[in-house]
Amino acid sequence: MNAIRKLGAGTAKAQTGIIPILVVLYFLQVLTPLRLHPDTVVLLSVAESVARGNGFLYHGQTTVFPPGYPALLALLMKLNIAHVWVMVGISVAFLLLGLSAVCFILYPDFFSETRSALNVCIFSLLSFAVIKYSTIPLTDTCFFGVCMCSLAVMNSVASRVTWRKLLASATLVVISLCIRRIGVVLVPPLLWILFSRSEARLNIARLTARMKVAIILVVTSASIAFAWVIHATSTLRDFKEVFAGRALKPSVLGILHFRLTELGEITVNLPAQALPSVTHHLLPIVGAITSLLVCGGVFSRRKRFNTADIFFIGYVSILLVWPYCDTRFWLPVVPFLIAYAGLSFKCLMQFGFWKPIPEAYAVVFAIMGVLTLVSSTAISLSGSHFGDEYPEYHATYCAAGYCKAASGSLQIDEDGLHLLRTYK
Repeated sequence: MNAIRKLGAGTAKAQTGIIPILVVLYFLQVLTPLRLHPDTVVLLSVAESVARGNGFLYHGQTTVFPPGYPALLALLMKLNIAHVWVMVGISVAFLLLGLSAVCFILYPDFFSETRSALNVCIFSLLSFAVIKYSTIPLTDTCFFGVCMCSLAVMNSVASRVTWRKLLASATLVVISLCIRRIGVVLVPPLLWILFSRSEARLNIARLTARMKVAIILVVTSASIAFAWVIHATSTLRDFKEVFAGRALKPSVLGILHFRLTELGEITVNLPAQALPSVTHHLLPIVGAITSLLVCGGVFSRRKRFNTADIFFIGYVSILLVWPYCDTRFWLPVVPFLIAYAGLSFKCLMQFGFWKPIPEAYAVVFAIMGVLTLVSSTAISLSGSHFGDEYPEYHATYCAAGYCKAASGSLQIDEDGLHLLRTYK
């Protein structure tokens, strides 16, 4: 028993040291030049359009993006603080806010010890997908932060149902939807709170008829207004264009291959580009094994489902019909992937599963994460040689003076070049 206590104390001390180091390394990323991404180019361009008073448009056309993140960037532009370090700092702050909320979600509902919840957060910070996309001005980490806070508030309703908590949850759901369209997956957990808990039903039943009518009118009006805003500023054009004229079976198989490949990359904690090409066909197999572990973890919670489980199932369900391939799609649920896999390993241990296997995997995963984070930090600090280290938009970076020598390529993204020269 004393040995177990000492081990627990040692783990707690290690976490106390590791977490601040990771936080410092993440905030060092604010020193990076602007990291371009196709969506970043569009989002910043839309924000410029908003700041000039021309609406949420990109080259005069509506985009697939809701108004939330471009509006935030436009506000920074209006305040003359739209610097890269501010944008990246906001992304990292939302990421850490979301992980703080994850701890409240996982403990004690998923794990009986706080150190298990903290381990999930540590491994999330060491995930290459989280490291990569937290340094790029995108919607992912902002959505993650707001989304996890919404789930944490919803989860707190389990202890005591109040109108204040319900209103806070609904507000955060609306904000999430304004940032990412997939925020709609937060609606089922909110409805679950309202209709599955006896306290909530009792509070609703106690309302007078006039109050019920007033609430219905307010909710309906807000829903219509919100739907109009989303319709006016974003579309499903990207989804429709991919499926237009395609047969169902190839589309389904293609999406399944995308998702398993992404899960394989997340599991080995390296992008496919960093792996030998001969191993690429193994990624879907690794992803399939991971999906089985995750499904096992979800199944183990079947008798104590809460808002987080409903959110995760809904989120993955939408990913299973989303016809694009990118590991960043999983970023909002990376902590849950780790948590559910951990629950599966815990169950397997009870049946004699060899303990060194998950321990060895955790060490390898952590090593890959540390190397990725150190590499990202080195790239962030590369200054005028950034274009030589950052593989995307190489010609554009060279044209903006971020290379040792000018690139001979003519494929310069004019919008990206404008952004690099404008935002430092």
